[in-house]
Amino acid sequence: MRPKDRQLYLEEIGRSNESMLSRFAQVKQIFPWLRPHSSHAELRRTVARLRSGVMPSLDSRIPAHVLADLLEGSIEQDLLIREVVADMDQMAELLRRLRKR
Repeated sequence: MRPKDRQLYLEEIGRSNESMLSRFAQVKQIFPWLRPHSSHAELRRTVARLRSGVMPSLDSRIPAHVLADLLEGSIEQDLLIREVVADMDQMAELLRRLRKR
């Protein structure tokens, strides 16, 4: 890899890492992980049903609004993780392109 390409890659990695750490620093609470291949749209509909009272809580010990809050938090956490993984994939692709030069 040429020195100029290496410098470009290191700068991009630095910006990417800074962005990732900034996003992780904003996380105040950790939520349960979603099942793989869970549909966010389906989970949002479930949240709406829980909040409206149409659907009771799955566990009588957990109020419906608490379960809805947990599901919403899990969705947001999953979206954050997907964004970070996409950024990492972009950095890996950049490295592959630079190595081919």
